[in-house]
Amino acid sequence: MVQKRYEISDEQWNQIKDQFPIAKTGRPPIDNRIMLNAILWISRSGAAWRDLP
Repeated sequence: MVQKRYEISDEQWNQIKDQFPIAKTGRPPIDNRIMLNAILWISRSGAAWRDLP
């Protein structure tokens, strides 16, 4: 797998994936890794939330 600039590697993900809580109510998350990569993209790129579609 080619690592994209703003994404964490498989090794990094394997180290932290157990730190995410399991949803007890509401809709369960589809993929915590995608959400984490999105948060990292926002924080690293400096993109303002208001600029997102």
